[in-house]
Amino acid sequence: MTRRRSAGLALALVLGAALSACSSDDAPSDDLVTRAQEDQQRQQVADEQRLAERQAELPGLAPGTVVVDGATTGSLTPAVSRDWAGSGTPVRVEVRRNGEDRAFADLCAGRIDVADSARGISAAEWEACRAVGLELVEIQVAADAVVVAIKSETDVGGDCLSTVQVQDAYRAGSPITSWSQLGLNDIPLTTGGPDPDNNAFGFFGRHVLDAPQPALVNYRSDYVAHDSDEESRVFVVGDEADERVAGRAGDWQRRSDDVRSTVAMRRQVVADAQVEVDIAGAEVDKGVRDKRPASQQQADRARLDRARAALSAARADLRRAQALSQRVRARTGATVAAQQRVAATLGHTAYFRFSYYELFEDQLRPFEITGPDGQRNCVFASQRTIVSGEYPLSRRLLLTTTTRSLEREEVHTYLEHYLQQAPSLAEAARLVPLPEDQVNAELAIVRGETAPTPLTPDGVEEPGTGPSDQPAL
Repeated sequence: MTRRRSAGLALALVLGAALSACSSDDAPSDDLVTRAQEDQQRQQVADEQRLAERQAELPGLAPGTVVVDGATTGSLTPAVSRDWAGSGTPVRVEVRRNGEDRAFADLCAGRIDVADSARGISAAEWEACRAVGLELVEIQVAADAVVVAIKSETDVGGDCLSTVQVQDAYRAGSPITSWSQLGLNDIPLTTGGPDPDNNAFGFFGRHVLDAPQPALVNYRSDYVAHDSDEESRVFVVGDEADERVAGRAGDWQRRSDDVRSTVAMRRQVVADAQVEVDIAGAEVDKGVRDKRPASQQQADRARLDRARAALSAARADLRRAQALSQRVRARTGATVAAQQRVAATLGHTAYFRFSYYELFEDQLRPFEITGPDGQRNCVFASQRTIVSGEYPLSRRLLLTTTTRSLEREEVHTYLEHYLQQAPSLAEAARLVPLPEDQVNAELAIVRGETAPTPLTPDGVEEPGTGPSDQPAL
C-alpha cells in the first residue's frame, strides 16, 4: 500500500520534470491543446507535492496500533475488535466511543485511522480533511432500516407515505386521527411501536421525529408503546387466537341458531305435555265423581301417569337444550368479541426493524416510503434499497478512513478482517448484511487490488440531508 502511494507521487514528480523540459520555446505556440494538457499536469504535480507536504505536518500514528472512533451504539466494531484481539495478532486496535462528530474531526486532524459512523461525512468535515491534504475513502460494512406497517390483507387506501407524513402521524401534538388526513381512506388511525428500551425507538425518534435524545414526550400522547416487537406486531395484526376464534364465527352463529330453534321446540313440547297432564288429571277427577267402573278409573290414572312422565322427560330435554344454548351463546359471544378485536386493529400502524419484519412479512404490510425531497418515488424496503440507502428510513454502517491510513499495513489488514467478519456479525445483530459482490469489491480496495475512489464534494452531504446520514440503532 505504501509503495503504491509513493510510486504514484514519484511518477508525478518525474512527469512534472519532463513536462518542464518539453515546454521550452521550441514548442509550437499554436498548440493550445498540448499547452493546456501540460498546464493541467503541472497543476497535478503541484497538488501532489502540496498533499505530501500537508500530510507530513500531521501527527504520526503509533506503529502496531489502529485507532477507531465514532458511533456509540449499533456498531459492529466492538464485536470485530474482540474477534481481532483473540486472533493472536500483535496489532492492537484501540476503540474509542467519542461520537461521530468527534471521530470525523480527529480523522481530519490525522489523530485516528478510522471513523465509525452511521452517517456520511459532511461537506464541512470533508473540507477540513482536504485542508490538510487527506483523501477520504468510505467503506460500508452493513445496513439497517425500520419499516412502518399495517396488517397484511387490510387496506387504508394506499401503500405509500412520505417521511413527512410518517412524522406528522407520530409526532407529539399530532392532530391526525384518521388516515383520510394523510390523503387515504376515512379509517381511524392509531399509532404504536417499541418503547424507549428498543434500539429502533432511538433511530425512529432521531431520524423521523428530529429528536436528538428521543423520549416518549416526542411522540403523540396516545402512542402505544410496547415492551417487545411481538407486542407491537399483535397491536397491528391482532392476536392469533382471536384470528382463529373469529374465523369460526359463522359456524358458531349457525349452531346458535340451531340450538335456539331446539329450545323453542322443547318449550312447545313441555307446553303440550303440560296440557296433556291437565287433561288427564281432569279425567281422573271426573271418573271419581261419575263413579266410573274401576277398570276405567284405572285407565284414567295410567293416562295421567304417562302424561306426567312425558312432561318430566320434556322438561329434562328443555333443561339440556337450555344449558347447551347457554354454552353456545357464550362461544358465539366470544367469537363476536374476537371479531370486534380483530376489526379494531384496522388502521393500527407500528414500526419495526427490517429484520423483524422479514420474519413476519406474511402478517405485516409495509408502506413504501418517499423521501423529504418531495419526489414521490415510493421506495419499498428491501435488502437492495436498504444497503444502497435508497430507502429513506434506512441507515448505512460506514467506516471512513484516509488513503494515508490505508498505506499502513496494520490498518488495511484490520479492515480486511473487518469486512470478512461483517456479514455474519451483521446477521447476528439483526442488521442487513452486504451482498457478497459488494464485500468483495470493498476487499479489493482495502487490499490495494483496486484503486479507491476518494470521496468528493459531489458525493458528500450535510448531516440530515441524505440517506447515508442515519443515527445508529
